[in-house]
Amino acid sequence: MIRSLLKWPGGKSRVIPELLPHLPKAGCLVEPFVGGASVFLNTDYRRYILADINPDLIRLYREVKSNPELVIDLARPLFATGNSKEEYLQNRRIFNGTKGLLDVARAALFLYLNRHGYNGVVRYNQSGGYNVPFGQHKTVPYFPEAEIRQFAEKANDTKAIFLCSSFQNTLKVMVGTDEAIYCDPPYLPASETANFTQYHTEPFTEKHHRQLAAELLEVNRKYGAPVVISNSDTETTREIYHRFHLHEIDVQRSVSTDASNRQKAKEVIGTLGTHAES
Repeated sequence: MIRSLLKWPGGKSRVIPELLPHLPKAGCLVEPFVGGASVFLNTDYRRYILADINPDLIRLYREVKSNPELVIDLARPLFATGNSKEEYLQNRRIFNGTKGLLDVARAALFLYLNRHGYNGVVRYNQSGGYNVPFGQHKTVPYFPEAEIRQFAEKANDTKAIFLCSSFQNTLKVMVGTDEAIYCDPPYLPASETANFTQYHTEPFTEKHHRQLAAELLEVNRKYGAPVVISNSDTETTREIYHRFHLHEIDVQRSVSTDASNRQKAKEVIGTLGTHAES
């Protein structure tokens, strides 16, 4: 298993064995919600179009692809001295408040904040400020130097394209017949207290899920492109994605305040073949 360079709530590393059999053969994989990029790292498509609405995430991936050694050189000292609340808050202030910061420096700071913040959560206030608290790590967080180089090699070998884009705009790049789509949108909450879907300035709502399902059905109908989605197994999920063939899986959830009480949660993998199922 190739690991992500980020800690990412909802990342697919734990479900790759269950997911891989459902991913169709194609020349190019399109991911409108790339997240921690575990699917990219653990599949073998010839090309990738990897998108996300989070500009900090896409900036990091672009800089790692173009300047991996510089990202490493800038991030390493942050990891070496930054495992304290004071240093974390100071680096967060720099990240949020410094205009004109070079993209590669901002990318290194984002990697640092992700690894040193609370449980890998990525969250912003309504003004766009990164507001995740310090993670109170007992040991120095892992510095993903090898993962950065591995990501850069794969991204360059496959000429991966990274788009800062909504899923609506990402799906508009569908132009050929040799593309498959994998969507891992923010999950519909299993309960009101389990809602971790806001990792940008606006939440991803049930309305967005309904729009996503409709647009995926249209792309499938128009181009014959196979589609795979992941989400929580709830009544709402099953109703919204009822045109998909749904496969149940169990997953160990990673976001919890009590690590000893993290129980397996039901999730679904939904598939559309060359034609939407009626």
